[in-house]
This record gives sequence, C-alpha cells and structure tokens, in this order.
Amino acid sequence: MSRNHNNASYFDLMDEIYGRYQKALSGYEFDFKTEIEPFLEEKKVLAMEILDFGTDARFHDSTREKMSAELMELLMACHSPKFRERHFYEKYKFINMWLKHAEKEGLM
Repeated sequence: MSRNHNNASYFDLMDEIYGRYQKALSGYEFDFKTEIEPFLEEKKVLAMEILDFGTDARFHDSTREKMSAELMELLMACHSPKFRERHFYEKYKFINMWLKHAEKEGLM
C-alpha cells in the first residue's frame, strides 16, 4: 500500500476539485497550458495511487479501480461548466465516501 501521500492529500484534493468546479460554474475560464495541464500532471499521481490502497470486504478491487477512474475524470471535468452538476456531485460524493471508508479502515 502506498504511503507517499498522507490521507489529508486526498481530502485536500477533493476540496480543490470542488473549488475549481465552483469557479468554472461562476464563469471562470481556465487556461489549459498554465492552469489545467500542470494541475493534471501533479494530481493524477494521487488518482493512480488509489490502485495501491488495501482492500476489505466492501472496498474491493473493482471499487478501487472505479474510484481511481472517477477521480481521473473529475480532475479534468472540474474545469468545465459544461460538465453536468448532477454528475459532478454524484462522482464527488462517491469518491469522498470511499476515501472516508479507506481512511477509517486503514486502507490508504
């Protein structure tokens, strides 16, 4: 299990994703080269490290893979107001729920 990032890194990332999405909804247009690309390069490491989390009876391989994929999608989608709010919040809640579970169970 990877310990390169502490648990707070994931919760800070979720706060940052939420903030970027709110900014996009407010009309801010992110510059791909200076704002989106560096963000993606830095943060995709966290999404990939989810695949190294431990598993338990509820948090199994397929859930872990889906969580990583959903986070990768949100990393990009949070910059676009065209991404449907309902989908954003569903994915956001899904990831947060499993992050809290993984933290509680010592899987991350």
